[in-house]
Amino acid sequence: KGAHGNDWAKETVLIEGFKPLNKSSSELSNQGSVMRRPHLERGMSLEFTLKLEKSKAPKNFGKGAHGNDWAKETVLIEGFKPLNKSSSELSNQGSVMRRPHLERGMSLEFNLETGEKQSSQKLWEGSSWERLGKARGRTMDRANSFIGSATSSLVAESSMAAVSSDLENLANVVVVVDPFSTGAHLAAEVCRSGYKCCRVFSSWDSPVAALVQQGINIDYCATVQHNNTKKDLEVAIEETTRTLLDLPFNIVAVLPGAETGVELADQLSWRLRLRSNGIQQSLARRNKFHMGETVRQAGVRAVRQCMCHTIEEMKYFFATELFPAGEDRGPFKCVVKPVESAGTDDVFLCQTLEEAETAFNRILGKVNGLGLLNEVVLVQEFLAGQEYVIDKVSRDGVHKLVAVWKYDKRSVNKANFVYFGMSLMPTDSEEIQALVAYADRILDAVGIQQGPSHMEIMLTWVTSSEGKRVPDPCLVEVGARCHGGEGTWLPLTVECIGYNQVSVTLDAYLSGTLFNSLPKDSYALKRSAREVDMVSRHGGIVRALPGENIIRELPSFRSINWEVKPGDYCAVTVDCFTRPGCVQLVNDSEDACQRDLETIHDLEMMGLIDYSVICPKPPAVGAVVVVDPFSSGANLAAMVLQWGYKLILVFSEMDSPVAKLVSKGTNVKPTLMVQHDNNHPNQDFAIAQTLSAIDQEGSPILAILPGAETGVELSDRLAARYGTRSNGEEFTEARRNKYLMQEVVRAKGLRAITQKLCRSETEVLDFLGELQQQQSKDDWKCVIKPNESAGTDSVFLCTSQEEALKAFHLIHNQLNGLGQRNDGALCQEFLRGSEFVIDGVSRDGVYKVVAIWQYDKRSVNGANFVYFGMHLRDGQVPDPEIAALLKYARSVVSALSIHHGPSHMEVMSCVSADGAFNPCLVEVGSRCHGGEGSWCPVATECVGYTQLDVTLNCYIRPDRFDAIPFEPRLQSAGCEAFLVAHEEGVLKDIPGIQQIRSLGSFRRLEMMTQPGAILRPTIDCFTRPGSVQLVNKSNEALLADYNTIRGLELHGLFQLL
Repeated sequence: KGAHGNDWAKETVLIEGFKPLNKSSSELSNQGSVMRRPHLERGMSLEFTLKLEKSKAPKNFGKGAHGNDWAKETVLIEGFKPLNKSSSELSNQGSVMRRPHLERGMSLEFNLETGEKQSSQKLWEGSSWERLGKARGRTMDRANSFIGSATSSLVAESSMAAVSSDLENLANVVVVVDPFSTGAHLAAEVCRSGYKCCRVFSSWDSPVAALVQQGINIDYCATVQHNNTKKDLEVAIEETTRTLLDLPFNIVAVLPGAETGVELADQLSWRLRLRSNGIQQSLARRNKFHMGETVRQAGVRAVRQCMCHTIEEMKYFFATELFPAGEDRGPFKCVVKPVESAGTDDVFLCQTLEEAETAFNRILGKVNGLGLLNEVVLVQEFLAGQEYVIDKVSRDGVHKLVAVWKYDKRSVNKANFVYFGMSLMPTDSEEIQALVAYADRILDAVGIQQGPSHMEIMLTWVTSSEGKRVPDPCLVEVGARCHGGEGTWLPLTVECIGYNQVSVTLDAYLSGTLFNSLPKDSYALKRSAREVDMVSRHGGIVRALPGENIIRELPSFRSINWEVKPGDYCAVTVDCFTRPGCVQLVNDSEDACQRDLETIHDLEMMGLIDYSVICPKPPAVGAVVVVDPFSSGANLAAMVLQWGYKLILVFSEMDSPVAKLVSKGTNVKPTLMVQHDNNHPNQDFAIAQTLSAIDQEGSPILAILPGAETGVELSDRLAARYGTRSNGEEFTEARRNKYLMQEVVRAKGLRAITQKLCRSETEVLDFLGELQQQQSKDDWKCVIKPNESAGTDSVFLCTSQEEALKAFHLIHNQLNGLGQRNDGALCQEFLRGSEFVIDGVSRDGVYKVVAIWQYDKRSVNGANFVYFGMHLRDGQVPDPEIAALLKYARSVVSALSIHHGPSHMEVMSCVSADGAFNPCLVEVGSRCHGGEGSWCPVATECVGYTQLDVTLNCYIRPDRFDAIPFEPRLQSAGCEAFLVAHEEGVLKDIPGIQQIRSLGSFRRLEMMTQPGAILRPTIDCFTRPGSVQLVNKSNEALLADYNTIRGLELHGLFQLL
């Protein structure tokens, strides 16, 4: 603990271990199997207990007690999932594509039966609806054709020999946009009715596509991919419209299959001049906030609400509208939810301001259940009453009722709106007729004149002026699409009413015969029905489903649909996306039907699911590969294990000094260690061998990351060839080679340093001659350094030809601090200004700066660039110098194609003749900030996060990455003071330590020497004797403590013999 009680003990192993070796000699001391600094004995060391090998993991590794193989399933739950928006990629593990946030056990299967009448039981057990299961879990089967690509608007697959080869002249086609969930049933109904079906996907590489599965027999005549990634959405819609028109079919209708397809279906149907709701009110039919406001403007009762971008906006809404001062609105209650989602996904009932703030932070920046990024949060009044569903179908403004459902939502598992089931309701009561009439006004208000509608309404009661208690409905939300829930409820309406919303919807767009035959506001309910949503009260690995046999014996039982299976991880149910399954019940008796529903829920605590392991998180997870885990890479590797993932270490060099830094003494134990053969003459073959060794472990690989500068090139190549998130190989060498790095930046039109890579004295002298022509002959300077190294290793400031040639010979063909032989010396102009570090993390080209450090480098002990410290700077406080640096850094990252993962950039803030800031790159590494990670606690306390955890978030927890701001905001002032030794000799004592610990800003001290060791003058970061981490609310107090340390270095810190 520091002077202020901060407990950083857990950080110690990460910071103390994997130290870079002393660079001054560039040699490694081998003490047994432990590599140590030549001049000191470190107190902490690290040990990896698994043998370096390329062999397979143990046969049963990753299997549970009953042999269930969880390895392929778990990563999909833990978070490298195909989240939309910021990543816009789908993760394909083998042939399996999953929902972003959960593993579903049921596959989607159609066999296109004719639908003739059968007995009730046969209708359930043998119907296409029953075998449909859930629209989750397997790779999209692009059945006959696929149209639309990132580079071409019309591309036919080989399976589409000739899209019209088996057609008569211009067959009639119905287009279904996003045919998943109940939309898949709608597509099946199209085919069963004798029409061809064309499917359109509304989002490029969307999670929606992953919900259209193998095993279906729907004969899609074409598949069109709408490119929603285009900047000009109008152009994208026009391209999709033209693609549809170019098909050799007669398009007769365009229908939305799911919530995500509503807006595009509106656009396409309107442009094709088909039956359509038009586009004028399309936003109000998709966006919950605009929906409510449109209803209010039409003079219809609507919920009080506010669309909030910040917590301050939410608080203002509370103070001015929901709970104004001086008015008694009852106890604090509100609903906080996403503006666009479904299925009670992240819908929170909040009863305190603190709960509302927590809900707001949970929602904002998260990718929701439909794969959409929550960019705002919807805050609404809490409606106390009973919630109903009104399912209707409209044709030319005439709205026909097809079903009324009464929701059963309860508070459970720390969630307030968990579906327990829904009941099919008769239509002859006063309250139901009030709901039906209110629903018509809603449909008219939002412009739903054609097709299906799925409306949720809260029924409350008020007292009229006559003193009579009357129903007072209020809209929750309405969707211009069919009732979802994967359509498992469809057979209920067929048996109990005689038709369903899907069949009526298709008919309303086509002939209208069935639609015209139906009553407008009622139906005859023949039997009682329930859809029961099973609720998992535990998280764990499913061993068996014993409750199924009990459920099947219930008098009302019709069908059961499981969304988990033995071997799956079953999450705690908090919304409709996390239910383990559902059951359909039908009975002549309303009471008997309800009793069976309660029997099912009674099983949930014990008896429904047998868990081999009950655990809040999946016990088996994917793996992260770290290449060369030393310096801050050691922290990164340890963090992987702390987060619960498997760790695979790869060493980039045979007999590498990096491998020798893996020492005894800690519990950092990777799943596998792999040695890459960098000496093999065919490096493509060697990389393939390394990938094979990684793959044999058996775990899905979530990320391949460089742990240090030496691992950058190999990690780039491994990630690109493995197929995980990578920066590609085109600029790999430029991201490692400092000379090429500057030339690529220059070629992109950015300011770059004047330089030359020299391999002879003649080349050095030629460069100096060119440099003197550009600068004053009397005041010229140049920098000479290795082309590939780190930490001011052998970086020389030269003011004469003699100094430059001497520096050249000290570098060229010598071993550097990373154990590599220098090929030539890099000669560069000397940049005047303040040097900064810009630490960033990128994901799909979205670059976020996570820390800004200002270096304190000075000339001392005969060396020109000695680190004295670095100070954090605020990225959100207006400052023209910082703004210029951040703008330049973004351009450099883009120029070098660092689209994914960390970047550590050193930039000189130069000032041009006109006084403007003109930054220039010193160098950038596509890895985390090094310095042995001793800066991590300072960043954590001052910023709230570090580059290390943001790096892991960008690969495996993208919703957390999305929540990070684009620039850091400081909560406190912070710095790291690097201790500088000015004398040489044997240490007797370090008396200044106690004075440093008593400083008001003191947080942590790390010494790299000890009494009895030889103290040498500090000339670079490899020879510093220690470092001190300082944090203070006051920047002035922080600087005073920092300067106190500088004084102690001269007098009082060290005592020599």
